[in-house]
Amino acid sequence: MKRTLVLIMSLLVILVGCKNEDDELNPGQAILGIYQKTDREISDELDFVRIIELKQGQKVVAQSTARNKGESEDLGYQYYYEGTYKLEDKVLVIDFTETFHLTDPDISYLPKVDLPEVSREYFFEDRYTVSEDYQELTFICPPNALCMPPTPFEKIN
Repeated sequence: MKRTLVLIMSLLVILVGCKNEDDELNPGQAILGIYQKTDREISDELDFVRIIELKQGQKVVAQSTARNKGESEDLGYQYYYEGTYKLEDKVLVIDFTETFHLTDPDISYLPKVDLPEVSREYFFEDRYTVSEDYQELTFICPPNALCMPPTPFEKIN
């Protein structure tokens, strides 16, 4: 009887003490998804919805669309970027390789197909801190840049 009791106790200790690997977040998988933030203070009539989508294969799409205040339908785009990303510890580094964005300051948005492609002679990279639970991305202001206090992108899926 003592032997059975010791065996059962040993099994319970092993079962309870073992870490379930599914409970740990795999950073490469946990980072995937769509992150969004909405800028409501820029305009009295429009909200600007910014999205960063991190996809399999370290591909990224970033875009900003305009919507009438409080509505959910996109009227058009301010920018659309494609590129790649890498995760360095808790810092997301995005390299945009294709960039399409408004060039006329008098226009608030355009259909996506009408956004002009902007060729660059420079490296276009953004950096974001990643929250511990992979639910928020916060822009890291580059050295010697003047940046507004950051509002995080929140994961929506």
